[in-house]
Amino acid sequence: MKLKQQITLLISLALLVPSVLISSIAISKIKSQVTSDIEFYRVDEMNKLKMYIKHITDIAYGVVEVNYKQMQDSLASIDSTVSADVLKKQMLDKCLTTLSQIRFDKGEGYFWVTDNKLPYPTMLMHAEKKNLKGVVLDDPKHNVERNTNRNIYQVRSELCNAKGEAYVEYSMKKPGSSEVVNKLSYSRLYAPLGWIISTGFYTDHIEHSIAAKEADVAKQIRQVSIAIVGITILILVTGLTISFYFSTRLTQAIITIKEKLAQLARGEQTEEVSSSRKDEVGDMTTSLNSLVKGLRSYTSFAKEIGKGNLVQTFEPLSKSDILGNELLDMRNNLKKAADEKSVRDWVNEGMAQMGEVLRGHSGDTRELAHEIIKSLIKYLKANQGALFLTVLGDREEDAYLEQAATYAYDRKKFMSKKVEMGEGLVGQCVLEKATIHMVDIPKNYVAITSGLGEALPETILIVPLIHNEEVYGVIEIASFSRLRPHEIRFVEKVAESIASTVSTVQINERTKRLLEQSQQMAEELKAQEEELRQNQEELQATQEQMRRRQVELERENEMLKREKSVIIETKMIGQLPAEAWTNKSF
Repeated sequence: MKLKQQITLLISLALLVPSVLISSIAISKIKSQVTSDIEFYRVDEMNKLKMYIKHITDIAYGVVEVNYKQMQDSLASIDSTVSADVLKKQMLDKCLTTLSQIRFDKGEGYFWVTDNKLPYPTMLMHAEKKNLKGVVLDDPKHNVERNTNRNIYQVRSELCNAKGEAYVEYSMKKPGSSEVVNKLSYSRLYAPLGWIISTGFYTDHIEHSIAAKEADVAKQIRQVSIAIVGITILILVTGLTISFYFSTRLTQAIITIKEKLAQLARGEQTEEVSSSRKDEVGDMTTSLNSLVKGLRSYTSFAKEIGKGNLVQTFEPLSKSDILGNELLDMRNNLKKAADEKSVRDWVNEGMAQMGEVLRGHSGDTRELAHEIIKSLIKYLKANQGALFLTVLGDREEDAYLEQAATYAYDRKKFMSKKVEMGEGLVGQCVLEKATIHMVDIPKNYVAITSGLGEALPETILIVPLIHNEEVYGVIEIASFSRLRPHEIRFVEKVAESIASTVSTVQINERTKRLLEQSQQMAEELKAQEEELRQNQEELQATQEQMRRRQVELERENEMLKREKSVIIETKMIGQLPAEAWTNKSF
């Protein structure tokens, strides 16, 4: 029976029965009214609690959804399956860690996440009971569902798989004590991952509040019962008229509030209620309007965050607005993560561009230096810069820095400059092997010796090029806007790669020069060998000619010896006596 019908029936009975009966019925109706109010209070408080924990869980649901979308975007840019699996696990673990760190309800509220498997799910994350991670929740100690004593995790999985969400009332021991308390939990299924995201709130305070109200009302009824009997007849006529008027207004206001609360309980968007009442109903209307306005702002803010708008302004309902402050913290954390990602992307893109420059101009040191300083100045959006390379002498103290490249205001400068070790900021940077960063340079600070000449910019950054503890040069950058910390770290990181590349290029150039010298020496040696071969052939020809001449001389000498022998014999024959010519023996 509706409240207005109950009041009308009460008035009708008051007109038909004696005053005593009217008094008894009035008292009875007052009790009934109080019971109805208490029950209404119970339902209202439970509905508020349900609505509150639903919105709290929706926030966690939004965190999971945002992380899942980011994971999908990251996985779309990865080709390797192994890398994708590793990245997916890292991002899901990060998401669970984020949920485990969220606290509300004065630090007693937390989240837990299970999968949606049946008959028993597995705990993926519990913010308070870390030891439950990875445990199948089939332990009989979980059979604490309030109406059926079933396993609460099994009930949540069944309801979430069927409806996508679940409210479950259960009893449990309060963490850190042996006190058994009643709790109401709300769970929501995130289907893409098969995660059931849950949280819970204690409900004993509602029962305690109702018991206190009942005790207070019982006491008041006893007091009123004594007085109502004496004044029932006196106020009967007047009371009927006045009560009918005010009951109509009251029930109309309560019906309006009830309808609005029902809409809120269903999660519908509703408008504020206009009321001029100054009583408790007016206070209820004001509270309801505040709730409607707050939920509208929560919804709008959460929607903007879901769209990626992390600069949306938002004001909590009060300093103690837990949900509003949690939303702000979530927004700030997401904005911080987005800013860090932007810096990482900027650094990675810069490293990739500088890597292409280093790989594409590794043949000539001068050309490499010009491309490095040009790309670095443009990427940093600085004004000017210079790159100095170390030139080694015959002795260690003869080493100096030579300005290999200068770039300023989008123009390539051809300048030649020699800086001794320890001279000015550039030379000092080599000796200290450390970055020099100067800001707020005074206009009259002309005593600074900078490799950029007399110009005094807002910021001067000098970074040594160090590889294997050896300084290969210095990068000097000047800008009329201050460099941010991540830009300085980027230059220092790039300087390491530049030093390594310069070292390799210089080694290649020395190797090339040595190779050319070796080839030249080989050609000279080959020419000398050819000349020696020709000389040897001429010497062999001369030796052969001399050998033939010697043979001819020996032959001529032999002939001369024979001729001489003949002559001697001839002379000897001419000197013999005549009778010797007749000698037979001769």
